[in-house]
Amino acid sequence: MSDLVPQLRSTLPPVLADASEQAGRRVIEFFTAEIRNKNTRKAYGRAVRQFFDWASARGLTLKAIEPVHVAAYVEEDDRSAATVKQHLSAISRLFDWLVTGQVIKDNPAAPVRPPKLVVESGKTPVLTAGETRELIDSVVEDASDVGQLRDRAIIGVMVYTFARVSAVARLDVGHYFQAGHRWMLHLQEKGGKRRDIPVHHKAGEYLDAYLAAAGLHGERDAPLFQSLKGRTGRLTGRRLQSDNILQMVKRRALDAGFDPDQVCCHTFRGTGITTYLENGGQLETAQHIAGHASATTTKLYDRRSQNVQQEEIERIRI
Repeated sequence: MSDLVPQLRSTLPPVLADASEQAGRRVIEFFTAEIRNKNTRKAYGRAVRQFFDWASARGLTLKAIEPVHVAAYVEEDDRSAATVKQHLSAISRLFDWLVTGQVIKDNPAAPVRPPKLVVESGKTPVLTAGETRELIDSVVEDASDVGQLRDRAIIGVMVYTFARVSAVARLDVGHYFQAGHRWMLHLQEKGGKRRDIPVHHKAGEYLDAYLAAAGLHGERDAPLFQSLKGRTGRLTGRRLQSDNILQMVKRRALDAGFDPDQVCCHTFRGTGITTYLENGGQLETAQHIAGHASATTTKLYDRRSQNVQQEEIERIRI
């Protein structure tokens, strides 16, 4: 770590790079040791850099930054309330880290109130049950094609378990297992959360067909979803990453006639939750399956109120 500090200091915004060596080291520790999730690290890094670039443009030093400056930055930020709130959280958390490291005395972001954010529905686009079935059915044209079977299994798992794409990418063959008469999936979600979810019979069919074609039965420690060797159709043994799965989903959506800009991996999470609730499922159970800490988060994925049938729209006869 000590060997990397000089190199990493050169990448810091001017306000931080010009501060003491202790400050630079502490900031680097924040992003390398305190923030473990790579996506959070990227988002926080972007937020912190933008704020300190703003401070540098106004001639501020690290120790000269006061609550009035942070408040001014928040007021000038014309992005969405959710983005501003995330940025303020990142800035405040870094300042807390600097306070505990005795770099500065007080956190100037602590007194600043974030913008009010009222969210009743999530922004992730969802598909209807019929549209999802159409997309899934379009994936496999050749029942011997391992790549097609793999892609259908991935989408099926996301739909029927409400799993995040990161958890799906982390699955090993052994995480699909039999417990009594039931088949289960052991999902490792963000924040270290682990949960075992019963496998829907459709998802089980997709997984079994893929594993049989791939010859992965018995390879418990192997990645469940693997990349392919060019156009050979053979698996590489290497784990398929979340970004690769997103690219696959976009491609499959386009092939099925959907707008790829309106379909992402999270679409299937929202679609699964909405369909489950439409069919009489309980919100508390959906919360448990999705691994949400709060039912309020689960409600963001419930789009039942938005599902106006096309036939009803056609009643507007003008």
